[in-house]
Amino acid sequence: MRLSFKKRIATYNLIAIAVLTAIAFVVIYGVVYYTSYKHLDEDIITEKNEVFANLDWDDDQIIMNKMPEWEEAEHSQIEVNPTFIQIVDLKGNTIFKSINLQGSHFLFNPKNKSTVFYNATINNQKIRQGQFPVFNNNHKIIGQLTIGVSQQESYNVLHNLLIVLILTYCAILSILYFIMSFVASKAIAPIHQLIDSASQIDYTNINSRLPLPENQDEIHQLATTINQLLNRLENSFYQQKQFTSDASHEMQTPLAAIKGIIEVLLRKPRTAEQYEVKMQEVLHQTNRLSQLHNQLLQLARLESSVLIANKEPVILYTAIGKSIKNNESLITKNSIHIHNNLQQEAIVSADILLLEMILDNLISNAIKYNKTDGNIYISWNSSDQILCVEDDGIGIESDKLPLLFNRFYRVDDSRNSQIPGNGIGLSIVKRLCEVQNIALTVNSVKDQGTSFCLQFIS
Repeated sequence: MRLSFKKRIATYNLIAIAVLTAIAFVVIYGVVYYTSYKHLDEDIITEKNEVFANLDWDDDQIIMNKMPEWEEAEHSQIEVNPTFIQIVDLKGNTIFKSINLQGSHFLFNPKNKSTVFYNATINNQKIRQGQFPVFNNNHKIIGQLTIGVSQQESYNVLHNLLIVLILTYCAILSILYFIMSFVASKAIAPIHQLIDSASQIDYTNINSRLPLPENQDEIHQLATTINQLLNRLENSFYQQKQFTSDASHEMQTPLAAIKGIIEVLLRKPRTAEQYEVKMQEVLHQTNRLSQLHNQLLQLARLESSVLIANKEPVILYTAIGKSIKNNESLITKNSIHIHNNLQQEAIVSADILLLEMILDNLISNAIKYNKTDGNIYISWNSSDQILCVEDDGIGIESDKLPLLFNRFYRVDDSRNSQIPGNGIGLSIVKRLCEVQNIALTVNSVKDQGTSFCLQFIS
């Protein structure tokens, strides 16, 4: 149905009211119809009782008693409240007809065994008829009595009522359609306001928000939901801009270093030893670029695709031991002391590959941001299923903890830090934890150390 929202509201409401009004009018007409014909049927039954009181029979023969009932004016007149009477025997022979019926004949069912009422027409006049079987003393049907009364008055009342109801129904629907259209226009006016406001929001004014209606209704809820969506989009937009800026900055540093080294080498001839030293610097910067590229690619894949964790039982002691071994050279270089307090029977449900990536990043960070001859404590709480990696390194201020998982965020706020890395590792850790339904929390105190805890939720 290609109708506007306003027209749909008006149409659906109109249909509902039209159905209810139609039902009400049908009930009204039915009540009047039933009352009218019930009154006529009662008159016919009264007349039947009077006729039966003046009948007699001899075996199968109906005997007519001459009584004043047969000569009443209502049995002779036709135009004003006439009453028609017809009596036939079993063979269909007419035993008696009232004077007003002499030129006509009632149709009847010769096999009728009970009282029936129906409508007919006599001399172009609407008639309500009742047919009654005539029984003798042996309860044998010996004839049929048909009594008819004029229903012209009832017919006129019902006919006029029907016309009035139809015209009223059409008038009500016509008026209601315009009323419903007006009401619908008022109802969706706030939606048009939201549409106008939303159409003016783009990347240049993404901080704008939709006005909230005064009424606390569904439209208010819709506007609030859209504003919350705009908040998320604004955050994503600025994060994307910051990500682009940070990525460019991170790549610019090693590129500038490589360019500077090559320019120095080209100024004049160098000895083999000098070329070798400079090439080592170029290789270092190239490795830095390669690492950045790999992490960016890995982060993009994690955030753009549907990552499914293939969970299985994992022995934590083995996984931690593998991560420690991967960082063995860095541990030795910085004289870090590892205190692994894990029980060998500690088992969790996780994706072993994704969990190893998480542990590699956490242990690597604990080493890099530790002090020389520092300590790393690895503990396991079996009752709460919590694994913690804690160091006693440089720590971080509490107000900066919410920023810790942002891409390219560095604790020291310096791009020339002596600490290797580019601030993407913890973003990857957060995403991998979300995939595996692992609750990740961090606590830190400046100059005292940092603790990362993983709670494995079944």
